[in-house]
Amino acid sequence: MRRTIRVLLIGATLALSVALSAPAMAASGLKLHPSGFGEKSGASWQAGEGRADSKGNARHALFLRKLTATATFAAGVAVVNNAEGLDVAGLTLAWDRRADGHCGAGAPRWNVIVQGQSGASYTVFLGCAGATHTPDGVPPVWFRDTFVFGSPDTVSYMTTALGFTPGQVADIEGGTVQSLAIVFDEGTDVGPGFVYLDNIQVGDKIWTGPMDNGNS
Repeated sequence: MRRTIRVLLIGATLALSVALSAPAMAASGLKLHPSGFGEKSGASWQAGEGRADSKGNARHALFLRKLTATATFAAGVAVVNNAEGLDVAGLTLAWDRRADGHCGAGAPRWNVIVQGQSGASYTVFLGCAGATHTPDGVPPVWFRDTFVFGSPDTVSYMTTALGFTPGQVADIEGGTVQSLAIVFDEGTDVGPGFVYLDNIQVGDKIWTGPMDNGNS
């Protein structure tokens, strides 16, 4: 009898440990993968264009570009791998944006696919223009563009700009991330067709350059 109870307790403890550690494991294993598709479009880390790196002095920035018309089926993309299972509640999504690049309603943007607390699926587009902007006047000028799920600014953006109801916003905030990416698909007809991003943040993970994926 004692052996049976001990086995049951061990099993319950292991199950609880797995349940509690899943979001943390997802956060610790995040990787940022630059990609893209279509004419004159893509994403890549560029040395000498950004702010201080976590290692070395290359000053990387993530360069996203669409050097063609917005109507062209093309985009610069950076996918956040292993984001599945991250809790949405309180999640910070942010970057430093160099002032010479584009900041529109739709690009660069966070594409966040969320499974709500109810089980419903939501696509949340967080466009640069709707972020909270904090300027840094040190030349070249940069802006910190921030969304925080649950903050008044982000809740207001989701209800007014994205059209979610308060109930849907609550369902989203109680859910988990299913996929996450940065997308740049506004072209030269509405702006310069490019942007430089640095210090890209998902939760407590920050990318200053490609080395922050843990690559040698």
